Amino acid sequence: MKNMPNIFKFLLIFFFAYIVLSALSYVKPLRSAAVPVYNTFQQLAFNIFHPTIRTGFKTYEGDTDQFDYSIYIYSDEEWQASRNRKMIQPYVISNQNARITAFGPFIMLLSLILASPISWKRKLLSFALGGFFVLILLAMKYTALFDANMTDLKPVGGSIWVSLSNLFNEAFRTHEFLALIIIPIWALSSFRTRDWKWFIQ
Repeated sequence: MKNMPNIFKFLLIFFFAYIVLSALSYVKPLRSAAVPVYNTFQQLAFNIFHPTIRTGFKTYEGDTDQFDYSIYIYSDEEWQASRNRKMIQPYVISNQNARITAFGPFIMLLSLILASPISWKRKLLSFALGGFFVLILLAMKYTALFDANMTDLKPVGGSIWVSLSNLFNEAFRTHEFLALIIIPIWALSSFRTRDWKWFIQ
């Protein structure tokens, strides 16, 4: 591997990391451990676009292993007016499989970062910054998911965000579009101008 061109080293590490992380995402106990962390940050990101909509990203409590988390949407007006919030019925309850709907973008981003020729400190900073943008994109995806079911879902920015969220909802369904979205996030969050010279050495 010593005489191998850097670009091939990068691709080898990337594909190895992607395969290993993808395989780990099938392990239910590992997903169960990661889901509460994901729910916390995704709820914060979702509320950036929907400050007047009460949202709950919670661990799935049903009997099937098919789902990992549930998304609850409440009206802020109902929430504020109610004295017993436990009695409020959500507008939409959507049960999700984290491996399919949430972890894929993070696995690709993390694999790219692990393969990058940067220090571990920069890798951590890159994942934090890139992960933030992935959460925002996923929030836009969830906007499209709920827009058809909620007449009062009005994200900050109005119709432009609804249009963008519909675009990303379709994009995240395919690996090709996923790559097109995640690769620029990885590049912008990981590299300085001089770092790119490494790939042609």
